[in-house]
Amino acid sequence: MTEAASLEGAPSADRAKLEPSSRAALIMAHVERLATEAGAADYAGNCSPQFVRKVLAARAARQQFFNPDLFADPAWDILLELYALRCEQHRTSVSKLCIAAAVPTTTALRWIEKLQSEGLLEREADKNDGRRVWVEITDQGFDSVKAYLKRHAGSVPL
Repeated sequence: MTEAASLEGAPSADRAKLEPSSRAALIMAHVERLATEAGAADYAGNCSPQFVRKVLAARAARQQFFNPDLFADPAWDILLELYALRCEQHRTSVSKLCIAAAVPTTTALRWIEKLQSEGLLEREADKNDGRRVWVEITDQGFDSVKAYLKRHAGSVPL
């Protein structure tokens, strides 16, 4: 057992005596434990839009600390958004999905097209409004995202 691990439940005065690297190890162990507990709690059942919303919020929060262009992953953001919407029994329009992806419309549209060609989402024209196109995650896309989240819920995939 490491020095940091042996002091995990120790009073803060004892933990303060640790070397900086040992304190960092203790903090990381604590964060990993909390993340595992939170992930397991948030992924209760087959469909947890709350967990996905937390992941999306955490991904968006990175922009407060880093240039947003460093971590752009619109395909994953689109899939997560569509997964959460399906869990909530909602669908969205292409224009609203482009906004949710937080990238330029042309970029979002390019990724929507790619995801559709991969069979992960589908578009359908609105029968009541010819200007609107609905977009939803396919069963294949939903099952793939669900399997990924189930496997990695404890590691909090951000």
